[in-house]
Amino acid sequence: MNVVLPSIDSGISRIAPGFRALSISVEAAKIADPGIATEALSRACRSLAEGDVAWAKAHSSAWADVFRAFGAKPQRTPSSSDALRKRVLRDGSLPSIDPVVDLYNAISIEYALPVGGENIAAYVGEPRLVIANGTESFDTVIPPFITEAISRVG
Repeated sequence: MNVVLPSIDSGISRIAPGFRALSISVEAAKIADPGIATEALSRACRSLAEGDVAWAKAHSSAWADVFRAFGAKPQRTPSSSDALRKRVLRDGSLPSIDPVVDLYNAISIEYALPVGGENIAAYVGEPRLVIANGTESFDTVIPPFITEAISRVG
């Protein structure tokens, strides 16, 4: 398994002193029952659509405050969990993309917590969280499984 040591720039703690990140590396294995992920996503969507938990609004608001401190505009560029939750409230559900993506989307929806995943094999260097200055390159290549999912959804 590839060992990675993600880092967080010290400037982040000056803006968001309580910020914490968790990085988990998982070695790929055959997915025995992809239906578990699909059901977790469906359950999270239904739970949100039927009524949000009392703490979610305050939690999302705290993320928006941090985004503002970094210079972002949360109304235009919300956290991933806010974007997913708004989409579920608008559409009633999310399409299944991939078992791993479905699981972290379910967590984001259920707990109003931005969760994501990366293919470590595709990294050049180590993952790092820094305050962007606008000169960073951004790879916009879309993995084939996401392209396929988008074409299925329409």
